[in-house]
Amino acid sequence: MAGETTNNNEILIPQLSRMWLAPVGTVAPADATVAMPEGWYTVGLFTEDSLKFNSEPNFEQVRSAQSSYPTRTFQTTDAATVEVDLQQWSVRNFKAVYGGGSITAVTPAAGGGKHYRFAPPRIGGRTEIAGCIEVIDGGKHYRYVIPRTMQMEGVSKELAKTKESVLPLRLAVQGGDDTDAWYVLTDDPAFQPPTPTIATVTPSGGPAAGGTAVTITGTDLGSVTAVKFGTATGTGLILKNDTELSVISPAGTTGAKDVVVVSAGGDVTKTGGFTYA
Repeated sequence: MAGETTNNNEILIPQLSRMWLAPVGTVAPADATVAMPEGWYTVGLFTEDSLKFNSEPNFEQVRSAQSSYPTRTFQTTDAATVEVDLQQWSVRNFKAVYGGGSITAVTPAAGGGKHYRFAPPRIGGRTEIAGCIEVIDGGKHYRYVIPRTMQMEGVSKELAKTKESVLPLRLAVQGGDDTDAWYVLTDDPAFQPPTPTIATVTPSGGPAAGGTAVTITGTDLGSVTAVKFGTATGTGLILKNDTELSVISPAGTTGAKDVVVVSAGGDVTKTGGFTYA
């Protein structure tokens, strides 16, 4: 079909996965491959088909007498969860699946090595943790970074003779206005944003004092982070859609200046695109 693109390199097969946890506030990894910063630890082995990340937005619909379909849909809340069945039993993993708790050493009355007593947290005593899901497919790396999350389900363990007993980690992503609730770091080249293009700059000139409202049209303008007029950066950047943006020209010197749009996909220049009078 016209316009269809197929690329089997964009199929993800999680050949290796890890789940990292850390106290809330621990420095997050800066990219998809850097060594995990101090404070993070892995939960170790988990079952090969249990790791899941679920994004679950909730919506409400407005219905009107004039239509059989909703006349408006709006999002009310957002939610995300992590699911994984841990195979390794340890105090860290117990605290993770129970949302906290305490561990104390017990000296057995009959002598010998120490025993240990784990107690789950009481009501109001659950603690948040940070999480990071790591997935590797050949040379592609992905990290789902979750600054705040909490175990918010009960824990049901099967103690059957015929298979290993797992610890069900069920984390609910927590949010806040000061940070993204979760985000993905990857070196997958398929995530490279497209390079924008410039079709028109309107008006094509203005006073050297600046202050001209300029509209730029083109393609893939939605990822633009700045517009330069020569070496000076415009102000009041507004991304209207993927094909149009507006910006206020900065002060400049008389003559034609290159207009440069700066984006994650690369910079593009319209030579002599704006002339100061």
